[in-house]
Amino acid sequence: MNIEMKKDVIYRCIGSDFTNGILACGFMTKPTHDHSQYEFCIDYYSCFLLLSGSGHYYTDENQKMPIQAGDLIQRIPDVCHSTEITPDGTWLEFFISFGRSTYDYLCSLDLLPIDTPVITAGYDEITIQKLSHLLSKLKESEDKELPYLSLQAQELVLSLLSSKQKTSSKDSRIESLEEACRLLASDIDKLVSLETIASSLNMSYENFRKLFLKHTGLSPNRYRIEQRIKHAKLMLLSGISIKETALLTGYADTYSFTKQFTHTAGISPGRYVKESKLKT
Repeated sequence: MNIEMKKDVIYRCIGSDFTNGILACGFMTKPTHDHSQYEFCIDYYSCFLLLSGSGHYYTDENQKMPIQAGDLIQRIPDVCHSTEITPDGTWLEFFISFGRSTYDYLCSLDLLPIDTPVITAGYDEITIQKLSHLLSKLKESEDKELPYLSLQAQELVLSLLSSKQKTSSKDSRIESLEEACRLLASDIDKLVSLETIASSLNMSYENFRKLFLKHTGLSPNRYRIEQRIKHAKLMLLSGISIKETALLTGYADTYSFTKQFTHTAGISPGRYVKESKLKT
């Protein structure tokens, strides 16, 4: 696969707190040994997918790990590490960074394998297109659109982290249910038809509902609500007002949103924001 060597990055921030609000990504070239980073430590989350080149990663305990194209390297907040570059002029990475509060939330859901800093993720042309699309959108978007892009960045990172678990031998029914999960977790500001999703998976609605409940432990409708509230939490943590969060997650008014949020999360949106700030 031919990849044009280039350096193209963008740094944005949601709000004024850089540690919690950073949202950045881009392609970076590191052609010489001088671009290696030793005893490197940051206070927010970042990761990069190595597209070309090779080198070594050193843990905070000085454990040496080889890295090559297709590896995803996580930079865990407050964990010192080193990346040593093979200086052959071929190093090209794509990095994604987001805030510490977002990292803490994803960890609370056990979604980030923080004990595995180097993961063989692999990539293809579609992956490159998704990375380029995120970079373009982050450059062009207005500040009010950044929370949406933060969600896209997180989704992209999580998909890369989980790609190593994908196999071609999956049962087609499980793949269909996983596709349903993806559909129910996307376009959270829009109404979705569960019947249409079932039909797109070549299932009757009743069969789809039963299989989905068995697969996830939740009904399709409850799963959709959980996803909307999950996104709402991330928006609230990013500094978006309760009123705007309600609209961005598809609720007709603040009252309906607050009622659903409180019922699902066990705490009102306002109190959730206050208690989250106390924890940071």
